Amino acid sequence: MNRANAAVCLSFAALGFMQATQVFAQTTAYPSRPIRMVVGFPPGGFTDILARQIGDRLTPVMGQTIVIDNRGGQAGIIGADHVAKSKPDGYTLLMGHNNSNAVAPSLYAKMPYDVRKDFVPIALAGSVATILVVHPSVPAKSVKEFIAVAGSTKGQLRVASAGVGSTQHLAIERFKLATGVPMVHVPYKGSGPAAIDLMGGHVDACFDGLGVVQPYVRAGKLRALGVGTLQRVPQFPELATIHEQGLKGFESGSWFGVYAPAGTPTAVIERWSAALRNLQAQPEFAERIIGLGGQLAKPNTPAEFIAFMEGEIERWGKIVRTANVRLE
Repeated sequence: MNRANAAVCLSFAALGFMQATQVFAQTTAYPSRPIRMVVGFPPGGFTDILARQIGDRLTPVMGQTIVIDNRGGQAGIIGADHVAKSKPDGYTLLMGHNNSNAVAPSLYAKMPYDVRKDFVPIALAGSVATILVVHPSVPAKSVKEFIAVAGSTKGQLRVASAGVGSTQHLAIERFKLATGVPMVHVPYKGSGPAAIDLMGGHVDACFDGLGVVQPYVRAGKLRALGVGTLQRVPQFPELATIHEQGLKGFESGSWFGVYAPAGTPTAVIERWSAALRNLQAQPEFAERIIGLGGQLAKPNTPAEFIAFMEGEIERWGKIVRTANVRLE
């Protein structure tokens, strides 16, 4: 190698070393400013509730404020797309939902992002059961009575969801398939707005997250008829599951996970993963989430979350195909 070539090689080596040093310095200094956690739903839904609880607890751990950024619309897709296209520097994260990160690929012929390629899954954060609730004016106190009421309206019963293609929408479709009873689907831009309109009597019923409707049920503003898990939930141990009430195998719920844009430095992912595992290992925090209507996930690694997510993409794909739900 002549001296000129040697000098060029040394220059590139020096440049590479400087770039690596800068990346290392940026990573070790992380975070040096507030972090945004995007929620793809309006305030009031359990995705928002869980994100705020985690943000409050991890703000002192991370040493920077974790700001919740609500970007509702299209069952979480708008918020997820924003994060997918954000700078991968660890300052924009997503509190993802199974709608946006597992269900949507089966629902839409064209997606604005790739759930596998455009995100780095950090941790499964928690879950919440779907619960069937009605306005107090609806003369039903069980799933069987609700089916009878819905049948008597000849397809005019209005059932709300958190949006077209949402978990709640798919719960409605599964319920219709299982019972043969037609109902009018009324989509909203999130669980919060749907619950508010249900209490106002603008719709008759809703399949919604337990975390959202729990306080309204306890206050007598809504009536709970059945829970969409195979086992009863600790928040309402007296409430029978929809499965127990005759619709065998009926199961509907939501899960939530923390994601970063693809390309986010590994050290940043590892720091968030460790912080979330430590938080999930705290019994007091787990009880706090149960009190809010959900369930905190057990401590898990990014690899475990990826494996879980792959299984969920397949499971929801089968549900979408069976219910014949397809969106453009």
